Amino acid sequence: MQSSDEARSGAKPANSAIDRRRFLKGSGVAIAGASVVHPTAAQEASPVATPATHEDSSDHPAIRFFNPVEAETVDALTARIMPGSPDDPGAREAGVVYYIDASLAGAFGGGFTVKTYTQGPYLNVSEDQPSVESTSRTNLYQVVEVNEENVSRYGFQSMLTPQDLYRRGLESLAAYCEARYDAPFTELNETQQDEVVAALAVDEADGFEAPGGREFFTMLRNHTIEGMFSDPLYGGNRNMVGWRLIGYPGARGFFTSQELLDPNFSMEPVSLADMPNGHGH
Repeated sequence: MQSSDEARSGAKPANSAIDRRRFLKGSGVAIAGASVVHPTAAQEASPVATPATHEDSSDHPAIRFFNPVEAETVDALTARIMPGSPDDPGAREAGVVYYIDASLAGAFGGGFTVKTYTQGPYLNVSEDQPSVESTSRTNLYQVVEVNEENVSRYGFQSMLTPQDLYRRGLESLAAYCEARYDAPFTELNETQQDEVVAALAVDEADGFEAPGGREFFTMLRNHTIEGMFSDPLYGGNRNMVGWRLIGYPGARGFFTSQELLDPNFSMEPVSLADMPNGHGH
């Protein structure tokens, strides 16, 4: 097994966890009040695997999409993206893996949501492209040339579904960890796991293709943010720990004018599941 001292230069070890936590905490302020709809259909799916094996998993629903090894791996990945402890909860304590699993088991995972594009024209990012976009045609499909600044305008786009991207990304991750450390990701120590996450983030992990390492990391990071700060109804944010982290009051229908004007106002968060009919109505 390769030691952490042999890690590639530029990889950031465990001390980068604080920076990641600050970033995700800031991101949570923006996402906490957003409507997250794609996991809903997953609530009707039949369980196909056991939950990820970590503490306090008994209150979570069964894993529906991932197999046990995949669930443990995703749980470990999110725990390094948003690290925590029982006293200072992070992604593992919030059950983010259950949010991701529910998302993939539903319409989002199969690529059936409105913002998923599975047909061309496909993006090709060009650093030399001065304009917003131009089009060309290959032998198979139309290509849109865009500069990196405008990629976000096009939403999620792939011939592969989110389910495919996770399965392929996890397979590439397993191969990368075996080749580099002679062990699966879940058996690496935290420093080694952070080395892997850092390599993914800067696209320096070998063997990743569709999705690339950076794309796989970005997908995981975005879903970690969603699972940490969305309503617990969707599987993550267990005990509303994400909302407590950022001081978000949750799904409350209204606030008095006095509450709105009070700079020291605080209130225990409320989930949609606590509202009548579980939908906030």
